[in-house]
Amino acid sequence: MFYIVDVFSEKPFFGNPTAVVLEKKQKKFPPPVRAKIARELNLAVTVFVSESEKADYHFSFYTPKQEISLSGHACLAAAWLLASQKKLSPEKKKLTIETKIGSFTCELHWQAETLEKIYLVLKNPSYKELTFDKNKLADVLGIRSDKIESNEKLPLVVADAGSPKLLVLISSKEMVDALVPKFDELERLCRRFKVSGLHLYTFDTYYEGSTCYTRQFEIIRGVPESPASALANGALAAFLVERGFAQPGVHVIEQGESLERENKIEVHVAASNGKVSSVKVGGKACVVFEFKPLLKLPTE
Repeated sequence: MFYIVDVFSEKPFFGNPTAVVLEKKQKKFPPPVRAKIARELNLAVTVFVSESEKADYHFSFYTPKQEISLSGHACLAAAWLLASQKKLSPEKKKLTIETKIGSFTCELHWQAETLEKIYLVLKNPSYKELTFDKNKLADVLGIRSDKIESNEKLPLVVADAGSPKLLVLISSKEMVDALVPKFDELERLCRRFKVSGLHLYTFDTYYEGSTCYTRQFEIIRGVPESPASALANGALAAFLVERGFAQPGVHVIEQGESLERENKIEVHVAASNGKVSSVKVGGKACVVFEFKPLLKLPTE
């Protein structure tokens, strides 16, 4: 059965729409069929859920263009769906997930019989500072160079919590929403720095109490713009804590306003003496569609 889950929102048609495919026991779709399904559904990520000998479930992730090693929001979507389908009980507080790059854990927070919130525990992010001409970067983004506010204290960095992204500080939310990148040049830039996309952020938010507003382009994966990112926003919040621009604790990061799909991503960052010790990202979700294909698809 196929499903669409809106992650980072409890309201349908907001959040990040994610396709989830529950594969039957011993009847997995082969990779070429999975790729075709993901291309047909044409969402940022389609996650295929199957049996695992090493964890509770095995998750495989596909964009419309390629298979990828990990998608944070897709992990949350699939785990939320499993709970909604009564495949997880309220006694289940942690869900273990096998992926191509190792095992991950989702923490499940229940209120009686109802799943209230869910969090993916990330690997501690790594960061690599970059030196790059702001004028060239501004040209790729289609803005003036003075609108890029990355500096010595908050430099351009490749942040990696499972999928490397280039973090770029922008002056305002209006500028973040208005910019139109040159996608051909953006793809070349991503390949040069070996990142899967650009993650733009600003401290100018839409809602009081939020830490940042963000926008992400993943053209290299066939996703011009992602409505929300778990991995990149988790890495961003941890980066701000390590740099002293945010305190350890819970941070709400906004994304998706540019696509009229409001997302509120919760990031929990624990740190001691300025060093991040754990990062969890998640929030709410809702299942909006359930459907099945009319044609018979080949399985392994």
